[in-house]
Amino acid sequence: MIPRPTNPSRSTALVRPVAAVDEEGPLLGLVDVHRRDQEIVGDVDEALGASQLVRDRLRERVFFICVEEERPRLLHECEKLGGLEVLFVREEDGRPEIFVAVVDLVIEHRVEPNPIHLRSPMHEAPKTVPASVRHTIRREPGSTVVIEAEIDAGRLARAADTAFQRHVQRAQIPGFRPGKAPRAMYERTYGKEHLWDDAGADLVDETYREIVTAEDLDPIDQPKVEITQLTEGEPLRYTATVVVRPEVTLGDYRAHGAVVEPTPPAEEEVERTIAAMRESHAQLRAVDRPAQPGDIVTVDVDATIPDRKVPPFARNAHVEAGKPLGIAGLGEALVGLKAGETKSVELKFPDDASEGELRGRAATFSFRPSQVSEKVLPALDDEFAKTVGVSDLAALRKAVRNELAHAAFHESRDDAAEKAVAHALASATVELPEVLVQDELEHLMADLKARVKEQGPTFEQFLLQARKTEDELRKEWRPLAERRAKSLLVLDEIARKEDVKVTGNELAEQAALSPLAQADPQAFRSPAVLAALARSIRNRKTVDKLIGLDSPDAEREAIRKAGGEVEEEPKKPEIIVPAKSDATVEGREAIRALLEKK
Repeated sequence: MIPRPTNPSRSTALVRPVAAVDEEGPLLGLVDVHRRDQEIVGDVDEALGASQLVRDRLRERVFFICVEEERPRLLHECEKLGGLEVLFVREEDGRPEIFVAVVDLVIEHRVEPNPIHLRSPMHEAPKTVPASVRHTIRREPGSTVVIEAEIDAGRLARAADTAFQRHVQRAQIPGFRPGKAPRAMYERTYGKEHLWDDAGADLVDETYREIVTAEDLDPIDQPKVEITQLTEGEPLRYTATVVVRPEVTLGDYRAHGAVVEPTPPAEEEVERTIAAMRESHAQLRAVDRPAQPGDIVTVDVDATIPDRKVPPFARNAHVEAGKPLGIAGLGEALVGLKAGETKSVELKFPDDASEGELRGRAATFSFRPSQVSEKVLPALDDEFAKTVGVSDLAALRKAVRNELAHAAFHESRDDAAEKAVAHALASATVELPEVLVQDELEHLMADLKARVKEQGPTFEQFLLQARKTEDELRKEWRPLAERRAKSLLVLDEIARKEDVKVTGNELAEQAALSPLAQADPQAFRSPAVLAALARSIRNRKTVDKLIGLDSPDAEREAIRKAGGEVEEEPKKPEIIVPAKSDATVEGREAIRALLEKK
């Protein structure tokens, strides 16, 4: 029998369902798989093999593994994948495909008919299709490939036999136990059209993958399949149209000229930051005098437009006198006002006002202040430093300077990354598939709807306020979606060329730090979420490599140049091998006895 899985040595274990054959018939068991520090994402769109099998005692006659309708899942402990339906393939079918479900990937293997053995995942699958399949490939604009395939009638008949074996297990036919009824009796009771329909669908799925592998195609969308001939005794014919990953022609992407050179913060910037911190800790004290720049005025504001009614603009609002605001002149109009006075001024709504009807319109603004308060700033001393979490004023200045240096580094890094990516996109040539552009548009719209929902109004109310339809927004955002789609393709190609990979440790660390993991611990069971995270990490590493930050040491050095402090990477513990000693066993025993007596 296939052994049960052993206890994994790590908290995350991968369990693989395996089908095998011995003298007693088909068996289904689990084989524990450990990845350890193996690079699990080279190209996130490709499946890679696991590093080792634990207690793998499968016999040589393992010649088929197939898990149907089971999405790969992340397993945090050894647990059996339930509800698996194993499809057994007969030896005479030739080189059947083997599919194994593991965590976030599906690994595809093939075996030779004689002798039958399991190929290592590190070996490439043969770039040919079985003799029972004949096909042609036609490439069309838009990175579209049209596959026309014909499958032998004999293979179609065997697929119908397999479909019958599945259905007869659940058939209720008088005089026969489930699974024991002859096919003729089954077809007389239930008909046979569904058997051939299932056989056709199964063969389309199998042979489509065989052709994609043999032709080295990289589909990025589900194929559109049309079965043109499905008749008993005749070959199966179908056409599959699929969008594939387009070829990317890179330019001289390294000639971007961008460098990460953060400017150390000046003392004036440090003092301005500390002054802003004091402002945020200021207390308000009511005064009986006209408002001066910097005072806080508690005020009611109304706006009047001759040809329309405008709702109250503000009630008991706290506005800083003299401060530039969204409506030009509004903050300045409060300077000189005393509590209880009124004042009216002519101002204009900005051109980007949230309400479309007010954009650029002139209005009469009326102010009625009820209180004028001055700010009382805390003294700049050690006590103030302690209120913000440091020991004294010197430590405060040091901490502020360090934060500004880190901010300068990240700003310089972002600028260099933007320039490098812009140059890579401008120098690359690629035909963008429409499906990728539409996918990016969907992401943009989903993000917008989520932000609108957080603010309160419905998406329909937002569209009414913006005076736009969803189609108009999509049209406006299409250039951005095209740039994002091109960025994905170009960065993927650069990552392949530069051999940028993501290790299992990196993926696990970023998954643990992700806000998504805190909000929904089950989220990273999804292969799509893991793949998206892996792609994000790889893209960041690719861009960092382009701008010279492809190692932690390079990043730390850039931060130091900006005047910041960084923690050194902890050294790995060294294994200390004791020098050879002349001590004897008897001598050690005597010393041990002496110590015990003491």
